[in-house]
Amino acid sequence: MSKRIYTVPEIHCDHCVTAINRELSQIDGVSDIQVDLKAKTVTIELARDVTDERIADGLYEAGFDVVTV
Repeated sequence: MSKRIYTVPEIHCDHCVTAINRELSQIDGVSDIQVDLKAKTVTIELARDVTDERIADGLYEAGFDVVTV
């Protein structure tokens, strides 16, 4: 397992948190998702075989773009 932090500037409300959690929790290997509205970051505990591209795709499906990893 590893922890990664993604900057997602569009997150701003509880609806955003719900959408992100719903989409990312469907990815095999994701075990913990923490969204920080103030810092505009998503911290994820995940299996080493889950790629940043897969997480970015999940965030895109939820309606958000990743700026940095």
